[in-house]
Amino acid sequence: MFRPLLALSIAIFAAGPALAQITTANPFNDQIRRLSPEKQRATMRQAITNSGIRCGRVEQAAFQQPFRNLMMWTATCNPGGHFAIFVGSDQSVQVRPCADLKDLKLPECRR
Repeated sequence: MFRPLLALSIAIFAAGPALAQITTANPFNDQIRRLSPEKQRATMRQAITNSGIRCGRVEQAAFQQPFRNLMMWTATCNPGGHFAIFVGSDQSVQVRPCADLKDLKLPECRR
C-alpha cells in the first residue's frame, strides 16, 4: 500500500525544482490566453490602471510562466514602464513593476 506512495515521493523529490512550482487550474487565466492580442493588451492595461499605476497604452503583453498558484504575465506601457501581472484563479490580480521583482524574490520579467 505504501510502496506506490513512496515511489511517487521519491520521483517528485528527484525531479527537484521542475516540480517546485506546482500550480492549480486557472480558468480565468485560460480565458485571457484565448483573447486576441489586442484584447489581452486591453485586459493588462485595465489591471495596471486598476492598481493605481499610470499606463498610457500597452504596447506588448505576453504570458510568461506559472508562479506558485498564480499565472505571470508581462506588459509594457508607453508611457508607464514594464510590469508583471500575477493572475489568480479567483480573478484576483497583482501588479508589480518589473524592476522590483528581484528584490521581492519573484521571477524576473523576460523582455
